Parts: sequence; C-alpha cells; structure tokens
Amino acid sequence: MAVPLIEETRFRSIVGLARANFDPKLFEAEARIIEHSVSSVDREPLDDSHTKPNVRPSFLRWLATDPEAARFIDPKGIRVLSVTIPGQLDLNACNVPHQLIFHKCVFMEDLCLARAEVRMLGIADGEITKGILANGITVHGPILLRNLSIRGATQLIGAQIEGNLELRGTSLLSEREGLILDGAQIRGSAFLDCGFRSSGEVRLLNARIGGDLGFDSARLSGVGRALSMDKVTVEGNLSLSHGFESSGSVGASGSRIRGDFDCSGAHLNGADIALNLATATIGGHLYLRDGFESKGQLCLHSAQIGNSIACSGAILTHVAVAITLEEATVEGTISLCEGFCSSGWVNLLGANIGGGLVCDDATLEALYCVNMKLEGDLTWTGIHNPQKTSLCLNGASIGNLRDERESWPGPGKLLVDGLIYKELILQQPRTQANRQTNRYGKESEVKAFDRIEWLNLQPETDITEPQPWMQLAHLLEAKGDNSGSKRVVFEMRRHRAKPSGPVSRWMQVRFARLEQAPHRIAWYMLFLVLFGACVFKYAELKGAMAPTEQDAYITWSQGEAYGAAYPRFNPVIYALENDLPLIRLGQDDKWAPDANYRPSALIKFLSWLRWFLIVAGWVQATILVSAIGSRFKT
Repeated sequence: MAVPLIEETRFRSIVGLARANFDPKLFEAEARIIEHSVSSVDREPLDDSHTKPNVRPSFLRWLATDPEAARFIDPKGIRVLSVTIPGQLDLNACNVPHQLIFHKCVFMEDLCLARAEVRMLGIADGEITKGILANGITVHGPILLRNLSIRGATQLIGAQIEGNLELRGTSLLSEREGLILDGAQIRGSAFLDCGFRSSGEVRLLNARIGGDLGFDSARLSGVGRALSMDKVTVEGNLSLSHGFESSGSVGASGSRIRGDFDCSGAHLNGADIALNLATATIGGHLYLRDGFESKGQLCLHSAQIGNSIACSGAILTHVAVAITLEEATVEGTISLCEGFCSSGWVNLLGANIGGGLVCDDATLEALYCVNMKLEGDLTWTGIHNPQKTSLCLNGASIGNLRDERESWPGPGKLLVDGLIYKELILQQPRTQANRQTNRYGKESEVKAFDRIEWLNLQPETDITEPQPWMQLAHLLEAKGDNSGSKRVVFEMRRHRAKPSGPVSRWMQVRFARLEQAPHRIAWYMLFLVLFGACVFKYAELKGAMAPTEQDAYITWSQGEAYGAAYPRFNPVIYALENDLPLIRLGQDDKWAPDANYRPSALIKFLSWLRWFLIVAGWVQATILVSAIGSRFKT
C-alpha cells in the first residue's frame, strides 16, 4: 500500500529529529514505532509467533515528550505494537500531548506515570512484569488496560481521569496490592469486569466515579480485604454480578451510590464480614439474588437504601448473624423469598422500612426485628422448618401481619412483647400457582382461638406480659368480637396466675373467668340461695325456725296462731336476704334459729350457715364490682 506523501514527510522529519537529538542509530523497531505514530492508518500487531524486538525506554520517553516531534504525530497518538521494553519507562511528571497506545507489548520493568499528563492511555493484550505507578496522573480521556497480565501493583492514587477506566480481562498477579485508586476522580465509568482477576487487594477508598462501577464476572482472590470501596461515590450503578467471586471481604462502608447496587449471582467467601455496607447510601435497589451466596456476614448497619432489597434465592452460611440491618433505613421492600436460605440470624434491630418485609418460601435461623418500624406488611409464609425458626418482634411497629399456621414458630420461639400492628391476617398456605401469579392464599377471619394458640408460642418468661394479649383483645373488640376479646383477657389472666400457689392460682383463675363474664357469679349466688332455702325449709319443718319478736315467739311456742300481721316464714326469701346483703324483705329480721330447740346441733349448723351466707354474699358482691370495674378499665 502506498504511503501518503504527508505521512512520508512526517516520518522523515521525526527520524531526522531522533538522529539529531536522541541517537543517530535508531533501532528498526523504533523506526517502525515512528512510522505507525505518524500514520492515520491503524496497523495490526504481529502475531505471538514473532519475536518482540527491544525498544529503548529512553526513546519512548523522547518521542512522547519532545515538543518538535509532537508536531508530526498523528492525532491517533503514539502507537507501539509488539515490542519489548526492557527497562523502566519513566514518564513521571511528563506532559504527553498525545494518546499513548501499547498493543501486545511486554514491559520488563515499571511503567511510571506519576503526576504525568496525557490525553489517553491504552495498553492491551500485553504483559507488565512489575507494575504501573501513576499516582496523581491526569488523563484527558480514558485509561484502557485490557487483557493484560500485571505482576506488580497498579497505583493510580489521586488520578484524574476524564474518560472511562477499563481493566476488562486484565489479571493483577501481585498478592499484596493489586489496584490502588484511592482518591481517584473518574469522570466516566470504571469497568473491572469480563474476566478481570486480582490476587491482591483492589482499593478505591474515597474515589469518585461519574458513571457506573462494574465488577461483573470478576474474581478477587486476595485474602483479608479483597475489595475496598469505603467512602466511594458512584454516580451510576455499582455491579458485582454475573459470577463475581471474592475470596476476601468486600468493603463499601460510608459509600454513596446514586443508582442500584447489584450483587446478583455473586459468591462472597470472605470470613467474618463478607460485604460491609455500614452507613452506605444507595439511591436505588440492592440486589442480593439469583444465586447470590455469602459465607460471611452482610453488614448494612445504619445504611440507607432508597428503594428495595431483593434477596430472592440467596444462600447465606457459616456465620451466626447472616445479615444485619440494624438502624438501617430502607424506603422499599425487603424480600427474603424464593428459596432464600440463611443459617444465621437476620437482624433488623431498630430498622425503618418504608415498604413491606416478605419472608416466603424461605429457611431462616431467626428473624430478629426488635424495635423495627415497618410501614407495610410483614409476610410470614412458606417457612421451611418453622419449628426451628425464631421470630422476634419485640417492640416492633408494623402495618399488617400476614401469616399462615403452618409457618408459625415452635413453642418458645415467638417473641411479640410490645409488638404493635394494624391487622392480623391468617391465610391458607400459598400454592405454586399462587406464587407464580404473586397471589396470597385464601384469608381466614380473625378468630380468638387461632391467635390465642399463636400467643401461646411465646417463651414462658414472656407469656405473662400483658401487652400482646391486650393488643389482640383490642383488635377483636374493634371488630365487634367482644366474646373473643374477653376470652383473650381470660387467657392472659390464666397465664399470669400460674406462678402462684394452688389456692391463689385457683382464685385468680376463677376471678379471671368472672372478669371475662361477670354474669357467671349469678350461678354461684343461685346455688347458695337454693341450698340455703332447702336447709331452712327443713329447719322450719322441724320447728327450728322461730319468730324474733317476743309476743309472736310466745304464741308460736305454745302452738297458737301468732297473728295475721306477722310475716310467715319463707325459706327462699330468708336465704336470699342472707346471701345478698343489700336486699331487705323482712324475713331476716322476723325469723331466726330457735335457741331453745333441741338438739342444739341443728341450731349451731343454722347459725353457721347464716354467717356463711352473709360473708359469701359480701365476697360475691365485692368480686362482682371488682370484675366489672376491671373489665371496663381494660
């Protein structure tokens, strides 16, 4: 192919400058670099079967920085193809007015660009035996490091990059520091994906990304901290998905992510805390789904999530507390469903959730929601092995509680002291068809019997606390189920009486029954009145009941009529007057057991019965008043 005259002229001009100002004896490979760099046509590098000739680092430095040579370089920049650079390429503090492109090159020493200024840096399909030292570099375009093998650290601390940063397919083989981007400012996006590998830590502390930050399919094998993004700011989305894998922990505490944080399908193998998002702010969704696995804790303490957290199908193992959202704020819904499995606790202590909390088709060790505030519904359905699952809602405030009997925790594993809710919804188990159409099972009417059984699942230490029982009683009363409300209160009283002695417990339970239905005491009164009436009737027939007035008594004792004006003895009214202290019908004042009657044992028994009826009457009246007053109070 014929070379354009203008390119021939440029080539001869730069070669002349090189021989005059750098070295009269240029290497053939160096002359080829000049030829490529003055041309507007991109050349293909040699295949790997060809030997890669040496090019002096000093020549590359001269070509990149010489102001006279710069006039002849094509706008496509300096293009170096299929060469070996045997020494350190030192461009520290240099102002390179061109794009620097290295394709299939081998760097035997460091590439130094600290505090340098370049238009663009592109290195592809090559090898850097040591590292890239570019702290403080300013790039007026992108940095493209694609399909490289870098054995030393890549340092870009405080870098200013006006385009994208790409390390797609690149392998960082240093076991200490892989990539350091602390304080870097990247106006575009950063992509460390498509087979990106790092044996050492990847660090972006206090970095700022103007677009997206992607680690899709990346593998980080560094121990301890594998990926450190504390206080990073990402104006777009942050993605650790599509098979992302990390041997060490991933830290992003205090980070600010305007879009979504997607960890779908990621495998986090870091011990202790595998993903640290404490105090982070995520403007969109947090996705921990579609095969996401973690062997360490997911820490979102005091994090702020602008939308939902989706954990569908996630598997969390090997830690006592699998997820902690303590004091976190989530504007949307938290979904622990579709096969979600956690061998540790899910901690929502003091969390504020603007949507719902869905636990469906899930396996959990414990859901700990003490003092949680949930604006939407708590759905507790399809729980696997519910007898081994603890549900702690102490002090929580939620919208509606939607559950099913088959998912209730085992005895002693339900904690609801201080729980406040708007509604309780008991439904039939969801079928597969229900889940596919995102529908719930058939709902049942709230019944006292069901929810008493539910509250009886509380631990013995909590079951006597009145708040859960009274919350349920008030709900039933608001629904017009006064009978059910009374039944709930009775169950509470029965539980509170258990620690007492046998007699005290019996009395408290009986009192609770009267408090539930005060009219029941009428049966006790009726029994005593009828019993007393029978005894006093028997005494009358035996002549043991006598008038109390002297004249009537004398006449009566002589067997004569004592006058029509004196009331005749009525055993029923007599017993009623003695049993009910507020009733006075003239029998108790006019008649009494005859002290002169023999045998005297009957008179003693009648006297004892009178006193018993009087005392029992006052006790019954006191209990009745107390029960009615307590009932209205509650």
